[in-house]
Amino acid sequence: ELFADELDLAWQAYLTSGGFPRAVAEHTRAGAVSTAFLDDLEAWLHRDVDRDGPIDSIPRLLGELHARSNAPLNRTAVATALSYPSRQVFDLRINRLVRNFAAFWCHQISDGGVRVSGAQSKLYLTDPLLSWLGHHLRAGVPAPDMTVLTESVLAVHLAIAIDDQQPGRWVSGDTVGYVRTGGGKGIDFGPVTIPTAGQSAHTTPLEAKWVTHGWRSEALAIENKFGGGVLATKSITDFTHRAWAVPAPTVALLLG
Repeated sequence: ELFADELDLAWQAYLTSGGFPRAVAEHTRAGAVSTAFLDDLEAWLHRDVDRDGPIDSIPRLLGELHARSNAPLNRTAVATALSYPSRQVFDLRINRLVRNFAAFWCHQISDGGVRVSGAQSKLYLTDPLLSWLGHHLRAGVPAPDMTVLTESVLAVHLAIAIDDQQPGRWVSGDTVGYVRTGGGKGIDFGPVTIPTAGQSAHTTPLEAKWVTHGWRSEALAIENKFGGGVLATKSITDFTHRAWAVPAPTVALLLG
């Protein structure tokens, strides 16, 4: 808690530069990631994901996916928004993003951590810089939202921690999952089963809300659904309720 402000600044720097070593070095040295490296990332994805598409297809695709990553992905709507000839063409691009570890799925799960068949899934980009690619390289694509970026980054950290406990779950798409609470609301990351000390346990329910006040209304959903959990905030630390408020960078450090 004593270093909440410093951690918040470091977190915002990470949300801006991402974790690619070259990007971190450039951001540390010059305060920004170079256009040359952004072009390299675009070239990689254009070749592996959409080589037959127009030159701006990747920035537009990543910008649209980031904007929709905090909600279940309506593939038909996105395919239409991006002017793909069919949903099947869009699905092929998404599958290629996932196979190249540029994105991963967060499926809807039950209260017990079992995937809900037929439900729409969320899709997260695996590095913050991928979310910035569209904004930097395509005019008209808005800058990423810090709250949405925070949710995406925590999803990655939690998924890695789960895969560390049981290798192979990332590749099989069986790491994080969101839970419906009714009334159209949900919890970002519900409890999933993981092995520990020869037994099975469940991860702690986690909600990402990058806020500096008014966190209790958001925490009530976790408390009512699971009796407790963690709300990842911008800078608030509070352990006096059943759902704890913990700054997002601290949550990420603890998961690491």
